[in-house]
Amino acid sequence: MKPEAARTAHRDVTDRLREAILTGALQAGTHLVQTELASGLRVSVTPVREALRELESQGLVDSDPFRGSSVHQVSLDELEEINEMRRLLTPMAVRERVTTITDAEIDQARALLGRMTPDLPNREWVGTARAVRRVLEGVPARRNLRAILRRLSEVSELYAGLAGHTQAERDDVLAEHRALLAAYADRDTGRIVEISLRRLDRATRRTAEAMTTPGN
Repeated sequence: MKPEAARTAHRDVTDRLREAILTGALQAGTHLVQTELASGLRVSVTPVREALRELESQGLVDSDPFRGSSVHQVSLDELEEINEMRRLLTPMAVRERVTTITDAEIDQARALLGRMTPDLPNREWVGTARAVRRVLEGVPARRNLRAILRRLSEVSELYAGLAGHTQAERDDVLAEHRALLAAYADRDTGRIVEISLRRLDRATRRTAEAMTTPGN
């Protein structure tokens, strides 16, 4: 396989496996057999092996020298740890972002927010809300901050779909995102940090409640 084709196959397999993990098609703890995945995706084992290695670096796959690879198993302790770390790093990231965000990005986030209608399916609702935040938050210029936040964000997505999405909860999320958009439009660092930390705490609390509710 030519280098460009190999890179394309690797990216395609990585994206498809990430999507399967984040949507729950591949549930937490699922044993990932490379030959079976390759057969199902109709590719050779090589791009699957490379994809699993990349997903492991992102925290979505666990690897054991004896048992092989499996989808990362979520836990309450990790959920709390992620929230604590994101709370510490968020003010630093926001201070940088308010100096770089453009009016065009504000407009892009506003357009995405307009898609969050009451009848939007849960999967699309979560994905659109995530897209709004990604546009607003941008990508930190500092390499280490960027790498840490990217990993925390990837692992956080494993937890995002665990909590339910009632209409009242959707209303709260929509209000938070509108407030966040307005704060970024005003380049109000203090308000952005306040809203972001409140959102993190609320999402963590709701997810923890879902994880400890019998039957979930």
